[in-house]
Amino acid sequence: MPQPLPLPLLPLLLPLLLLPGPARSLPSPGSPAETAVVTPLRLDPDINGRPYFRRGPAETRRGQAVVFQLSAFGEDFYLHLAPDAHFIAPAFAAHYLGAAPAAARLRRPGLRHCFYSGAVNGDRDSFAALSLCGGLRGAFGYRGAEYVISPLASGGPDGAHLLQRRRAGAAASRCAVGSGLNPGILQALDKYRAHEPPEEARPPGKGRRAKRFVSVPRYVETLVVADESMVKFHGDDLQHYLLTLMATAARLYKHPSIRNPINIAVVKFLIIGQDDKGPKVTGNAALTLRNFCAWQKKWNKVSDKHPEYWDTAILFTKQDLCGATTCDTLGMADVGTMCDPKRSCSVIEDDGLPSAFTTAHELGHVFNMPHDNVKACEEVFGQLKTNHMMSPTLIQIDRANPWSACSAAIITDFLDSGHGDCLLDQPSKPISLPEDLPGASYSLNQQCELAFGVGSKPCPYMQYCAKLWCTGKARGQIVCQTRHFPWADGTSCGEGRFCLKGACVERHNISKYRVDGNWGKWAPYGQCSRTCGGGVQLAKRECNDPVPVNGGKYCEGVRVKYRSCNLDPLPGKSFREEQCEAFNGYSHSTNRLTASISWVPKYSGVSPRDKCKLICRANGTGYFYVLAPKVVDGTPCSPDSTSVCVQGKCIKAGCDGKLGSKKKFDKCSVCGGDNKSCKKVSGLFTKPMHGYNFVVVIPAGASNIDIRQRGYKGLISDDNYLALKNGQGKYLLNGHFIVSAVERDLMVKGSVLRYSGTGTAVESLQAFKPIQEPLTLEVLSVGKMTPPRVRYSFYLPKESKEDKPNYKRPSYKWAAGGWEACSVTCGNGLQKRAVACRDSYGQLASDCNFRRKPQELDFCTLRPC
Repeated sequence: MPQPLPLPLLPLLLPLLLLPGPARSLPSPGSPAETAVVTPLRLDPDINGRPYFRRGPAETRRGQAVVFQLSAFGEDFYLHLAPDAHFIAPAFAAHYLGAAPAAARLRRPGLRHCFYSGAVNGDRDSFAALSLCGGLRGAFGYRGAEYVISPLASGGPDGAHLLQRRRAGAAASRCAVGSGLNPGILQALDKYRAHEPPEEARPPGKGRRAKRFVSVPRYVETLVVADESMVKFHGDDLQHYLLTLMATAARLYKHPSIRNPINIAVVKFLIIGQDDKGPKVTGNAALTLRNFCAWQKKWNKVSDKHPEYWDTAILFTKQDLCGATTCDTLGMADVGTMCDPKRSCSVIEDDGLPSAFTTAHELGHVFNMPHDNVKACEEVFGQLKTNHMMSPTLIQIDRANPWSACSAAIITDFLDSGHGDCLLDQPSKPISLPEDLPGASYSLNQQCELAFGVGSKPCPYMQYCAKLWCTGKARGQIVCQTRHFPWADGTSCGEGRFCLKGACVERHNISKYRVDGNWGKWAPYGQCSRTCGGGVQLAKRECNDPVPVNGGKYCEGVRVKYRSCNLDPLPGKSFREEQCEAFNGYSHSTNRLTASISWVPKYSGVSPRDKCKLICRANGTGYFYVLAPKVVDGTPCSPDSTSVCVQGKCIKAGCDGKLGSKKKFDKCSVCGGDNKSCKKVSGLFTKPMHGYNFVVVIPAGASNIDIRQRGYKGLISDDNYLALKNGQGKYLLNGHFIVSAVERDLMVKGSVLRYSGTGTAVESLQAFKPIQEPLTLEVLSVGKMTPPRVRYSFYLPKESKEDKPNYKRPSYKWAAGGWEACSVTCGNGLQKRAVACRDSYGQLASDCNFRRKPQELDFCTLRPC
């Protein structure tokens, strides 16, 4: 089997910045944080502007769109929010493992009505996700800044809230992962080189399969798990808190910059009341991930059709996670494991509301996304900014484009390659997630305690909505500390204003409605992949007319179309052979192969899913490797198929080489023929002698060759084996009493013969295309001499009588050359001559009777010396 490509663990790391000294004398950083106390006003059309928490019960009807005004930082923020709980399954319920502490009893089973999302001040690039239960808790983004809103711990007069604003700031890398990359990602990006300018300028779902290059909705059915440390810390707010995080992550995955319709759906919530009931959680992030992956697999349902089956699992813990070199790790996941029930999982260290971004980041790794700073991304897209979701340092997220072009390209290729087919089924019972911004539910005090522990308070003199600075102690001193995340979106930052994307924004002029995306015009076709022999051209379109806004649907349908080009035939070797030969001399970093190795295509034993990978065998050995994750566009999928590979997928094509064509070869190998230009030759061989037995000569031009040797009484090994020689009498298969037990490919002129190996009850040898040299079929019979049953058939062009080839067994005779000169000039010596066995065609052979072989040496006598 081809060796699998390695999937690295990717931890997310976060630096902690400590500034010593009394909180009141906090030094002003390069990008100072801001905070403000605000009172949200509800401004619905049927309600006069009044403090939100002074409304009567009749004014708090569920399911309505709402508008809130926050005033802070010299601005008014108008949040137009609509219910948004699509990521919670209808049958969602929290399940306890072990005894549930009294403080953690879920007293609010109906949380779907809490969650809202929307936009700020009508800005299409803004973002808002809040919970409205118990105040405004959540986050929003507006004009490059992020905001977190939460009620004051004391409640405050008239529902006072704390609003924080965070702006961008520099920070060191938080990720210990190197720039090493799965080779599949390298080639996945290659097709984008000519189309994208630099930014600065396991198991597929059963019974379902996405069409190629088509944008279709994906539903990530998710299990959320909280360990005992989360239960102790969050108490009865645990469920609401984690759903708030998931709501923010789900909103990020609905942003059009990801270029795919991704829907996060929480289908189950497991709360571990006792540590011994859950996976073993330690400071070793990699080990914890392994433990959790194995544990969640045991809990998952067998069938994807079950309403509680999940595609990925996320564990939240307060345990301080450590990577290989640092304990600043905030999360860890394997890369490219979506739809693998054993490995589609991630671990998140809870550090407050910013954990929503960590969750989205780690889920990005599960979707095969690397960090944006890897060399492969930079080679294609230039140096990417550091404010995207897959940046190794989540300091500031660009809410206008949270996903980089590289991340969008990788996830698109991942899904188009069939790795996300388990996401095609829509959850029957998704759990509703909060629709309001996190800052609407969690006060600034609560945000500090969530991030830095009980007793932590907001530092004074912060810039509203920018980095969240909170008090703490270090070496006996009061310090201000930050994790470089902004205040949660939705945190009040002044009268009529709140935090959104790290900025304090006004609430008015916000768009109330979601706008679904629509496809733009098709771009021109690109360059042909081949100059001759049949290539492919691609054209694509974007979901930009308009771009989805406020959580609107991403476009569905065909995103890439293709057509054939440069169809003039190319004589000589196959295109796949040329691609394998390009690696000649490459020993694949193993001492099993020499530097002079040559590579040939491997077809036998390759699964249909891997037909468009460049799998080559070291000639003369049994070793084979995936030398490239994709063959060049236009490469035939296999020797016995007219379909061709396009961007790593096998696409139907006709025998005329045109994509979408329905033309087929007939039995005579005539494209579009009627089977009348050839005739079938068939036979049966059943009477062997010990050793090699002649069966038939298959002439040049024969096509659709089918040879089968059925084992005696169904035996896998009956001591009869197919053998094959080329036109020069050289054995191609099972010669010299050495047989092949495994599948293999026989490269002959004009075609490829697939051999089944001897380890089957029916030994077979088959070829589709016409051969360009004669082949001799034999049967090797040894051992008990059980009778073989060799059936053969092939098709030959119809020919005139005088041109009719001879299919009978050729004759063999010894051919002797003339005697050479005597070995001496006088006296007695020796002389020799060349003797060779040749068939009736004059070709060298090995079938002559050795008892009748002419003498090669003789004595010679010359004059006496």
